[in-house]
Parts: sequence; C-alpha cells; structure tokens
Amino acid sequence: LDEVNLYKGAYPARYGGRLGAVLDVNSSTGNRKKFQGTAGVSTIAARLTLEGPVGDGGSWIVGGRRTYLEPLLNAISTPQNPLPAYYFYDINAGLSSAVTSRGGLTLGGYFGRDVVDYPLDEDTELKLEWGNRILNVGYRVPMGETLLGKLRFSLSRYVSDTDLRLFTTPISIDNRLQDMTLGGDVSWIIGASHRVTAGALATHYQIFYQQSFNQDVTLDYRARTWEAAAFVEDQWTFAGGTSVRGGVRLRYLNDGARYLVEPRLSGVRPLTPELRLKFGAGIYHQYLQLVATEGFSAGDFYVPIDETALPSRSWQSVLGLDWTPVPRYRVVVEGYYTGLSALVTLDNNSPPEPSGLTAQDIFITGGRGHQSGVEFFVERRIGAVTGWVGYTLGWTRRTFDEINGGKTYPPKYDRRHDFNAVAQYRRGKWKFGANAVYASGQAFTPASAQWALRDAITGTFKPQVLAAERNSSRLLPYHRLDVSAARSFGLFGHPVEFYIQVFNLYSRRNDWFVQYNIENSIVDPVIVRQLPVIPSIGFNFEF
Repeated sequence: LDEVNLYKGAYPARYGGRLGAVLDVNSSTGNRKKFQGTAGVSTIAARLTLEGPVGDGGSWIVGGRRTYLEPLLNAISTPQNPLPAYYFYDINAGLSSAVTSRGGLTLGGYFGRDVVDYPLDEDTELKLEWGNRILNVGYRVPMGETLLGKLRFSLSRYVSDTDLRLFTTPISIDNRLQDMTLGGDVSWIIGASHRVTAGALATHYQIFYQQSFNQDVTLDYRARTWEAAAFVEDQWTFAGGTSVRGGVRLRYLNDGARYLVEPRLSGVRPLTPELRLKFGAGIYHQYLQLVATEGFSAGDFYVPIDETALPSRSWQSVLGLDWTPVPRYRVVVEGYYTGLSALVTLDNNSPPEPSGLTAQDIFITGGRGHQSGVEFFVERRIGAVTGWVGYTLGWTRRTFDEINGGKTYPPKYDRRHDFNAVAQYRRGKWKFGANAVYASGQAFTPASAQWALRDAITGTFKPQVLAAERNSSRLLPYHRLDVSAARSFGLFGHPVEFYIQVFNLYSRRNDWFVQYNIENSIVDPVIVRQLPVIPSIGFNFEF
C-alpha cells in the first residue's frame, strides 16, 4: 500500500454510493530506482513482495500472502469445542510507466479469497467463502502548471458464498456483483489557497443473488443496471488557517430514471494555535444495498434498489475539536449524528419460486433510523512509548412498520461502548507492542417459546420456535488482548526482524452467534464461539 485514507463521516463530493464511511486505498507503484524485496514467514502465515524499475523511469511491483492456520486450529479443535478451519490469501500486482509531460500510465490488479469451514456440531456445518477480483487502469494527464487531469477504468467482481447445513437441512446464499467503472477528473490550482476539482464517471453493474433452502431455490434475483455521476469541489484556505471545502455530487440511476442531488460541506477553523474546530455535513444515498445476516456476522451480500423503491438516504453532521497541546500529544473529541430514511431490509417471507422479482418483492422498505454518538481519541506520537486510545459511546436504531410490531430496535451492529488501545515501546533493537479491544455484545433475536405444527396427513409434529422482540438480547461483550515482541538485527548485510506474536493472549472465546436446535423437545441455545489464543513466531527480512 502507498496510502490509506479513512473518512469516518461527512465525506467529500468526489466519493459516493455509501450512507456512512469511505475507505480510500491507494496501491504502491513500486521502486523506480532499484530492485528490492521484502518477505515474512511465521508459523501461521507467509508473504513476499518484489518491486523494481522497468524501462526508462517506470516501475513494477507484485506481492502475495497466505495464511496456513488450518493445521494449528485442527490440532487444538475438539468435538466439545470445535474450531473453524480458516485461511485467506491475496495477490497484488502493479505496473507504472514513467511520468512525463505527456502523462503517465498505471496498471493494477488484485485477487483475494477468505474461506471459513466451521463444524458447529455433528449435525451442523457452516462454510463461508468471499473475495474480490479487481483490475484498474489509470492515466495522469498534466495540462500546464495549474491543471492536472486523471482518467481511470476499473473492473471488479465480488463473490460471496454461504453454505449452511442445519440439522441435515442445506441452506445456501450465493451473491455475485460485477462493477465496471469509467471516469475522470480535473484539478485546477487557482492559487496557493484555492483549488477546484471536478469529475464524472459511469458505472455498469451486474448482480446475481440466490437463496436456496433444502435444495429448493426460494429467491433468485438477477439484474443489469448502470448509473452516472458528476461532482465539483471547491476548497479555500483563508488567512489564519481556516479552510472550507464545499461541493455537490449529482447522480443519475437508470432504474426509474432518477436524479439525486448530494451537497457536501466541511471545514477546519483554528481557535488557538493548539486547538482546531472541525465540522462536516452532507447528504448521501446508497443504491447497492448491503443485506446483513441478522443471525450472525458473516459474508456481505449486495443487491440494488430498482424503480419500485427509493434508494436509502442519510444526512450526516459531524462536529469536533482537535487539540495538540504539545507536538507529542494529540486529543480529539467528535460528536456525530446521522439521520436515515428509506432504509430496506431483506424480507425473509418472500414467496417460493419467485419470478420477475423487484426490490419491493425482496425487501421490506420504508425504514427509518438514526446513528449518534461521541468519540474520544488520545494519541502519543513521539518518544520511546507511542500509541493511542480511542473510545466511542454510540447508539444506532431502526424502525420498520412491518418489523417488530413497528417498534424501534437496535440493528445487530449497534455498539454502546467501543474501546481500542494500541501501544508500542522501543528500546534499542527491541520493539514491544500491545493491542486491547473491548466492545458491547452484538444484538440478536432470542427464542421466547417453542410450538409445534401438526401435519394433517402424517400426524407428525413439526417443532417451531417463536422469536422474541427483534434484537432484544445481546451476546456477551467482545474483548481480547494481543501482544508482540520483535528484535531487529543484520544478516549478510540485510536487515532482519525476529518477532513473537500472541493473538488473544488470555484465550477469550468471544461469542459469534447463537443457534437453536429445534429438533429436540427442549430448545437448547448453543453459543458458537470465535478463535482462542493463537501464538506465532516468525521473521521479516529485506533484500
């Protein structure tokens, strides 16, 4: 990676298509001066990156990694405490031409997969597989000293497969999303304190979503659709350090020939040399909908909103203070509120063997909600001990007329408390690290009663579970501690680092989700748990 930017909220007009946050990831283009490599190998994973110059001023880079946790997890798994077989792998590659007065061309590719196979008990097994394939092309076009143009093309294919064998009954969810985008933008530097950026893009989607229960297809959705967008941003920096960025994004959805207008505004104003006021606001719409599996956190599924329903909408506002009393320390306090409308959630009562499905058939629509909270962040940036502590106190709520009797409920990802702490201590050639996490338990819907339905022909009873109010219970809080120690040294003139890492030091088996065995006369909830302590030893080296 070359650069990663996280916009937690009220993100600028150049981005779109999401109600909440944006993570902008830029890949490295490689070393233009010399060939070099970095590698790492441990008891649970291996990685290798190679890069170097090509042609007159160009560069290339290729890297890959793969975990091999399966033998360790299989060794410590028992019938009483089963563990998942989990691994992931990915490959990155890039090629960049020389940057000249006529421009520069970059090519990039990515392929990655995650696979989880979890034998929950002798009658139940869960298998998840998800990943991305991405191809991107970029071209930078200098147009004088004050203008810079960029053209880009990207093709991505997201795959998510979930297979569940629940007490001999197979259940599967398959999702495919292909995204082909062509766009460009122009930046105009008017002066040292003024910059205008404008751009446009067009995206074509192919979507496939299918649900099967006991080998019968219960939902089969396929769509081809496209959208176009244009944006303009204007950023000013005034005397005294105050900066303001305003912008607007215009979108056209071919489903229903709909136009969306999304204004954005953000800025920073110094109150004192050490204290800054930050603010941001904007309107956002989401066309591709994330289908969240309420029972457990697993693969993500995406389907679009067609002309039969409105795209989901959010109005975000953020206000914060950024205080740097001395260069060593930084303190940030931010409050946020997001109003949500036109929300959708998957309708699990869709009729069998559906045909000609629309968004109105797949989703329960017209939901409302909000997200609000306050974040605290303290960072130590200089010295032998560095790190940060972050804490968020937040609320998230949803309301649908057709769900939970119209009562407001927390979605599964509602977190009242979210705490993270990261610390690193350097002493000579040694480096010690620790990472602590604590979060409120995930909300879930428990069983409140059991009942049985008698088959009029066979006379047998089919047990059923009566669900309580939506997400009226919570799993136990999630927490863990990771620690590490590393020592650097030289080997044959090359830097090498030896390290020891322990994930989940005190082997906290955090809750993943709850399942109910309805085949028995007494419904017994079973807590499916996450990974135990995982130690590793390895080396990092450069050449």
